[in-house]
Amino acid sequence: MDAQWRDPNGTFFSFSYGIEKLRASIRSAPDLDDVEVLLLDLRSDDPDVFMAELETFGPTLIGLSTYIWSLPVFAALTERIRARWPKMPVVAGGPAARRSVLDLPLYQGFRNRLDAVVTGEGEEVIRALVREHQTPRWTSRVPGLEVPQHGLWRSSATIERPVIDDYPSPYQLDVGPLHKTGYIETFRGCPIHCAFCQWGEQKSDRVHGVDYLRAHLQGLQRANVPNVFFLDAAFNLSPRAFRALVAAENDVGVLKDSIVHGHLYPTYLEEHHLKFFDGVGQVQASVGIQSFDEDVLRRLGRPFDLAKFETVLDRMRGRLDFDIELILGLPGDNPDSFKRTVEKSLELGDTVKAFKCIVLPDALLERADELHIDFDPADFITRSCDGWPARDLEETWQWLYELASNADRPILNEGWVGFALTSSGPDKYRGERDDTSPSVRSSGRADAGVVHRGIGAEILQTLSDEVSELGPTWRLNNARAGDAAVFYDLEGPDGGVVLEAKPAVDRPRCFVERDGIAYTHQGPVDRTSAVGLRRVIDVVHAHASACLLGPPPAMEGEALGERPQG
Repeated sequence: MDAQWRDPNGTFFSFSYGIEKLRASIRSAPDLDDVEVLLLDLRSDDPDVFMAELETFGPTLIGLSTYIWSLPVFAALTERIRARWPKMPVVAGGPAARRSVLDLPLYQGFRNRLDAVVTGEGEEVIRALVREHQTPRWTSRVPGLEVPQHGLWRSSATIERPVIDDYPSPYQLDVGPLHKTGYIETFRGCPIHCAFCQWGEQKSDRVHGVDYLRAHLQGLQRANVPNVFFLDAAFNLSPRAFRALVAAENDVGVLKDSIVHGHLYPTYLEEHHLKFFDGVGQVQASVGIQSFDEDVLRRLGRPFDLAKFETVLDRMRGRLDFDIELILGLPGDNPDSFKRTVEKSLELGDTVKAFKCIVLPDALLERADELHIDFDPADFITRSCDGWPARDLEETWQWLYELASNADRPILNEGWVGFALTSSGPDKYRGERDDTSPSVRSSGRADAGVVHRGIGAEILQTLSDEVSELGPTWRLNNARAGDAAVFYDLEGPDGGVVLEAKPAVDRPRCFVERDGIAYTHQGPVDRTSAVGLRRVIDVVHAHASACLLGPPPAMEGEALGERPQG
């Protein structure tokens, strides 16, 4: 069951890569080529929708890829499965398939309807399950299982950690979804074992090789993915993996035209990382600070050097876009400390995202008693803990929500909020504003907003008509001119696209550079639609040049001049 969440940029087209990886593992096993696999990856929270698909298929084995958001749905689904097929083998895997979760009172009924749980990596286990699930005492024959028995647990034989290059990715087999966000894993685990993070004690000693990553990138190219999300704990936490990625990308070149999302660990950022990112189409990096209180982070196992962090951010600024991520309600933190963290983030970041503290298995859930954590088992969000009485936590969340609501480009969700802080991104200019806007007042920064002028109706109509003449796949809806950028709101063949034009000296990486103007875009653009977007740039280039490099055209009634041919 795919997560229900709001993508504020409209550029993230998610699916469960983990379950696709398991299907690829079955398909790549030579002795399993006669196995029929139905993969259900639905956004529905109705168990009857899943059940109807299962009844049509008629399975002999059902596996559940379990996350904290899918627990209630799968609990209800297993009730239906047991009523329809009392002896059906049902196995749960995924990050929420843990004893500590299933032993909670709310999920004990779900636990008791499962035959087995896979708590480790699944590529080899899923093959063994497919081979053995119709044999007697199969839960003893398949290694890597945890078997619940009347509230007690037993373990089957231990399975060795997989050699990760032995299992092809969905993209290598050309079974990954087309035109959706692509995923890359270059290594597994994390060398930093933070108490709040579900990487837990997983070592980071297994790295995909150059040949594997080259084949994976070529598969992404064939799948025409509009952007790429890195599943690694951070881009730069495994030197061997990063070297392999650079070598593979040098051979394939798919990332040079892509929007790349992932995490950075700032303490380990080096110049060769930034040089690689300079060759990527666009980087949207998240920097997980969580808190600027060093005592809080030290208690939770997170090393941090504020002085070095600020130095690294200065090196990142202008070369890649980044978010600062915070956690509200970390054990040992408190309202005053958290507000100081937010204030510091307002000084340093492009965008801040702040998340309610979630009590994850393999992380805070295992330390809940020690840290006096009370949490809601329905959503695993912390209600109170060391440093955070319930009332203080709720009041601080309301303060944070109001701050985000009044800031530029707010992203408001039940469990997290985000907001822009500077004028570096195109989505931050949706709509006119002035220097007394709430985001400027709340941040106290003179550069927190940029005044934008609407493009005159006659000029806008002319531009719109000329874009329409290119064909039915592109449409210009609006345009805005600022002091240092012009933004064109477009509708492309796959959805909304914002085209940004800036002087090339201010934008070292871009989609197209022409006559000193650098054009970048945000939104779904693949290799085919990129051709049309270049033709749109042909249309608007004279206008962008006049706004940015010459005397700005009048807001109404001034001719646009010659349109470049292309």
